Amino acid sequence: MNGVSHWQATPYTLPLGVGAGVFVALGVYLLRRRTEQRLVPGTVLGALLLFASGLWMGMYALELSRTDFATKVLLNQLGYVGIAPIPLLWFAYVMRHTDIADLPRSIWAALGTVPVVVIGLVLTNDWHNLIWRHLWISMDSGYAILVNDHGIAFLGYIVYAYVLIAIGLAVLVRELVRAEGIYRKQTAGLLVGGTVPAVAGVVYVLGASPVTGLNLPTLAFSFASGTVAWSVFRHRLFTLVPVAWESAVESMDVAAFVLDANDTILAANSAGETCLRVDLDDAYGRPASAVLPDTLVATLGDETDSEVALTCDGDTKDVLVETNALGEDAVAAGRLLLVRDITDHKERERQLERQNERLDEFASVVSHDLRNPLTVARGYLELAHETGEDAHFERIEESHDRMEAIIEDLLTLARRGETLSDLSPVDIATVAREAWDGVAAENVTVDVAVDRTIMADRGRLRQLFENLFRNSAEHGVTDGGSSVTVVVDTLDDGFYVEDDGPGIPEADREQVFERGYTTHDDGTGLGLPIVHSVAEAHGWSVDLTTGETGGARFGFRGVEDVQDTATPEITTD
Repeated sequence: MNGVSHWQATPYTLPLGVGAGVFVALGVYLLRRRTEQRLVPGTVLGALLLFASGLWMGMYALELSRTDFATKVLLNQLGYVGIAPIPLLWFAYVMRHTDIADLPRSIWAALGTVPVVVIGLVLTNDWHNLIWRHLWISMDSGYAILVNDHGIAFLGYIVYAYVLIAIGLAVLVRELVRAEGIYRKQTAGLLVGGTVPAVAGVVYVLGASPVTGLNLPTLAFSFASGTVAWSVFRHRLFTLVPVAWESAVESMDVAAFVLDANDTILAANSAGETCLRVDLDDAYGRPASAVLPDTLVATLGDETDSEVALTCDGDTKDVLVETNALGEDAVAAGRLLLVRDITDHKERERQLERQNERLDEFASVVSHDLRNPLTVARGYLELAHETGEDAHFERIEESHDRMEAIIEDLLTLARRGETLSDLSPVDIATVAREAWDGVAAENVTVDVAVDRTIMADRGRLRQLFENLFRNSAEHGVTDGGSSVTVVVDTLDDGFYVEDDGPGIPEADREQVFERGYTTHDDGTGLGLPIVHSVAEAHGWSVDLTTGETGGARFGFRGVEDVQDTATPEITTD
């Protein structure tokens, strides 16, 4: 009829049109990302599922907008091009998403035949009426809605569709229970996207729709489109196949993180949880810069492995950060970040460096310090042969004593290094007196006033006192025969050894603990390094200051009494 409009506005048209547009746009987005960044194979399945859903909703939105019977029937037929493959595409993607063993090709071929046959039957329905027996327009709701009186072939298709839907939903429920993090959220998105239209479909097929003829599953898809869109962009739905990565990453002993091309966190294992700034569940889908420590973020631009110091859960460790590009069967545009704890390895390297330094120092002492008294001894031996004077033999004996002292200190450092062999409760005063009995230098008085019992290696502590007493004797007693007094007393968190000699100039204090450094003609330059080594092995700090009378004061701090702790922290080599 001329002048009669064939269009109508319904409250269902807009949500259907918007949902169709969202699904088609998402499908294009996924295919473009696959072309540009070679994402997972499941992306194609996801895109096809979105296109089919969008086509179905778009055709139905147009069908509702038309009032003429012929156009409605044509749009209804075209809608089946989207309707028919949806159950199979959804089932196939669920199988891909959950990484269930693939079905034989013969089964997939049989399942794929059904949508093709259905579309063929729809287009030829006027010849057999197997899809619908009768079509008419209902005006019960105030709008012209096409009503389908379905035939036997349609009912067969519904059985086929709901078998696939039921299996898929059961698989997703099982996956939802065992999945974690982003994969659980992906699965939840799929579950919602499949359940809502499935329930609406049951209501529609049973004829219980509140609006006569209204296709509820299509309308349900429009409401589910928002959930699907959120899952695509927030949880990487259709762009990450979870199970293989989940099992691989979670089983690693090292901290592991899966990042996409934009350095967004897609996955993390429990070993990496302690390194995150936020809870593990809150980390998924967020930029690495917002959830990872700055030291890890700084390595993301490195093409090679990086070694950094990383603090996780209050514990600082040396770690090796490895970045691995992911292959085409996973997230090819992303990478796997592995953070390996190499603290023990680095400590062994540092120990080896210290040992090498000691070896270099030993070689220097042997080649220089031992050579000097040896040369002196040989010279005086020749003079003794020539003259027979006793004074020459005395000088030879002095040179031998000098070499013996050097060798003894060298052996102390070479054999003991920085190790502790036996920790036990030790009274500092007792060990200090024993050390003085072994030194007993002339013109030196030792006053032991300390009163403290600690956990220590008794032999190494005695070496510490012996070397301090010898140092005071060598540098405090002058050629004029003046005496020196050494005091051993208590600090709040340790003890000190102080003499009333000339002291050590402030400019020399940083060097006195270096092996080989000495200002005394007969010194080996090893005594104070031994003192520092013993203190460091016990976990104590050493500070060298000026005493109350102007002499040298060696303070040892961080020393804990036996009653305060059972075993103080120590350093081993």
